[in-house]
Amino acid sequence: MTQRNLYEVLGVAKNSSEGDIRKAYRKLARDNHPDRNPGDKQAEDRFKEASYAKDVLLNKKKRKLYDEFGEQGLRDGFDPDVFRQYRAYGAPGGRGGFGQVNLEDLFGGGQPRGGAQAWSGSFEDFVNPGVVDSVFGRGQRQARPRQEVVSQVNVSFLEAIRGVEREFLFQDPRGGESRQVKVRIPAGVEDDGRVRLREQGLDGGDVVLEVHVGEHPHFSRRGSDLLLTLPLTVGEAYHGAKVPVSTPEGEVTLTVPGGVKSGARLRLRGKGVKRGNTTGDLLVTVQVMLPTTKDDETEKLVDALEAKYEGSVRDGVQL
Repeated sequence: MTQRNLYEVLGVAKNSSEGDIRKAYRKLARDNHPDRNPGDKQAEDRFKEASYAKDVLLNKKKRKLYDEFGEQGLRDGFDPDVFRQYRAYGAPGGRGGFGQVNLEDLFGGGQPRGGAQAWSGSFEDFVNPGVVDSVFGRGQRQARPRQEVVSQVNVSFLEAIRGVEREFLFQDPRGGESRQVKVRIPAGVEDDGRVRLREQGLDGGDVVLEVHVGEHPHFSRRGSDLLLTLPLTVGEAYHGAKVPVSTPEGEVTLTVPGGVKSGARLRLRGKGVKRGNTTGDLLVTVQVMLPTTKDDETEKLVDALEAKYEGSVRDGVQL
């Protein structure tokens, strides 16, 4: 992702509520969805940008990181506590005297630049704020247990369901040997799930990946179950229909019974999220959609349909 203002992508103010952000995203997603703009690469890019911006700004942790550090704070391997400590000692006027800090140093970009001193501590020192005094020469370093490194990884909604393989590069800030680690994010991982890589970090410590899962414009999750709101035409709801539905394992056919009401829930067993030896269900909520056409003929048809109701549809709806 290139650097840009995610609030401007959605056309909202920085102090906008989650409701405002959702509303802005839905409009952009509806206007630029690939299904409505086949072959339009610019619309597809706008849709992807809006989805990315929404994923960040509706996630409280990500939004907080973005507001403080920009998009660089969302990168895999970024540790805000480490960066704040690094900034405190590396920024102009900081106690460590390093001068100008290059954020790339946090992600394996080399030695701190622009200062008179060179970094002499270990990567373990760098990721452990508790030993800052020792690192910067204000005490003797003590033997201590190996430290774990916590990194962030962003995956899409579908990647979280199916599982995905990622590669990470952990590099010693001293410019020493780097370690490339290939990780399999397991199928069925949930938002804020954690994957531990034992003894895979530098100096033999563990690496813990905190997984952040993006949202989907149509599907959501509840544990191992997938949830989908499925639009139906009036005719499909009245007569019944066989409707294609997407699942993690491909498209299946859902049989909609005749006379189904909007809000009814249909279940496709075993078509949800697979986690270990169990698989959840796909829960489909029916939403009957009215025609969007506004003309005399449509009004006559609606009036004729209205006349077919027997009594009030709201009989008995009371406390």
